[in-house]
Amino acid sequence: MKVCLGVIDIPYDYGDTSATTYEVAEDLQDRYQIFTHFWEEHQDTIIPEVGEALAYSIINHIQFGAPLTSGELLGDTMQSFNIFLEREEMAGLSVDGVPTHAALEGKNSRLKQDRGERRPSFIDGGLFKSSFVAWIDNDAES
Repeated sequence: MKVCLGVIDIPYDYGDTSATTYEVAEDLQDRYQIFTHFWEEHQDTIIPEVGEALAYSIINHIQFGAPLTSGELLGDTMQSFNIFLEREEMAGLSVDGVPTHAALEGKNSRLKQDRGERRPSFIDGGLFKSSFVAWIDNDAES
């Protein structure tokens, strides 16, 4: 079993980019290691959620014959990631380039005006944040 952090792949329908949330997520991981930093900062709360989800899955399997499936969503972890972005926890980790220049300038692709008030890094229009997903995957090979 492994914990997976990623995004639901959705095309951006605003701004001057034709990227998808997957492409943006890959870029943010490459440039800032956003998912790695999130894991390192929040693994103490993620691991118990994983254990509880697996325990319930095993209980359901034993008691009711439910199949042991992978893909169990981790709702608390998904909420923690959103808070991680909103509170700008990356800025407190001394990561180069954070806060981002776009966030400091208030760039917002969803506004009619190009700039607004300063915003948290990595939350331009909110699509990346809302497409984040965390789940348990069964990586065992048969």
